[in-house]
Amino acid sequence: MKSKIWNIIVLAVLIVSVGSFLFLFVENKVTPKLGSVPFVFWAGLLVAILLVGLTYLGSVFFPHEESKKV
Repeated sequence: MKSKIWNIIVLAVLIVSVGSFLFLFVENKVTPKLGSVPFVFWAGLLVAILLVGLTYLGSVFFPHEESKKV
């Protein structure tokens, strides 16, 4: 089960990363604005928050275990 969840998280990170740079962050796109903040800034913040959330989920399902020294 963990392998399936891990694969879904990895796929989501790849889709968000590639999709954001191909479709979301188009050159010279400043509209729509959120308040007075241009599109690139608030969309970049949302993508960063989403990637941090996915990273957190990855660490929950696969916590790092220190190797035991003999």
